[in-house]
Amino acid sequence: MNIRALLFDFGGTLDGNGVHWRDRTYRFLQRRYPEIERETFDRVDRAAVDQLIASGNAPQLSLRETMDFIATGIYKGLDLDSDIKDQYVDCFCDGAKESLEQNRRWIATLQGRYQLGVISNNFGNTQGWCDEYALSPLLDVVVDSTIVGISKPEAGIFHAALSALGISPEEALYAGDTYSDDVIGAKRVGMWAAWLVGEEDKECPDPSIVDIQLRELKEIQRFLELQS
Repeated sequence: MNIRALLFDFGGTLDGNGVHWRDRTYRFLQRRYPEIERETFDRVDRAAVDQLIASGNAPQLSLRETMDFIATGIYKGLDLDSDIKDQYVDCFCDGAKESLEQNRRWIATLQGRYQLGVISNNFGNTQGWCDEYALSPLLDVVVDSTIVGISKPEAGIFHAALSALGISPEEALYAGDTYSDDVIGAKRVGMWAAWLVGEEDKECPDPSIVDIQLRELKEIQRFLELQS
C-alpha cells in the first residue's frame, strides 16, 4: 500500500457515525409518532428535499438552516407539531456538531502525513459547512456533487478529487457510510474503500469489495498502521 490521501463523505460520515440523515429523522419521528410508516416518511422527505433544491437557496444555507428547511417540509407534509420540528432540528444539529468536532480533532492528527479531502453528494454547500465547522483548514480538496454536476457513485466525482490532488486512485482511501454510493463508487475507480457502519446493522451485498468496515471513523488509522 502507498496511500497518500484520505477522503471522506460528509453527511452520515463526518457528521454522524454511519447513520444517514434520513434514518436519523425517521427514528426521531418514530419515537414520538410510531404510526408513521416508512414509505410515507420517505415520500414527504423526498418532497422536502426537492423543495429545497427548487428554492435555489441551498448553496447559501448553513447546516442548521438546511436541516430546518427540510424538517419544515417533512413536518408540514405529515401535519405534525412545529414545536417537535424545532426539537428535532436542535437534536440533529447538536449531534452533528459533536461528531464533526470529534472527527475534526482526529483528522487534525493526520495533517502533514496525508492529503485530506471531502467528496459529498450535497446541495452545493459542502465547502460552506466545512468552513462552518472549522474543517476547511485541514482539507486539500472539497468536491460537492452540485458544484461539479456529478453524483456518487459516478466515477467523475471521485476523479475530480483525485485530479485536484494529483494522485492515482490506488493512492487514495475513501470512507463513507453508504455502500451503494461510497463503497461501490470508490472501488469502481480503483480507490481503497472504507465503509462506516457505526452501530448499524447494514446489509453488505459483497463483502469482498470492502477493504475495511468501521465502527468509528478513526479506526482507519489502525488499518493504515497494519498495512504499512
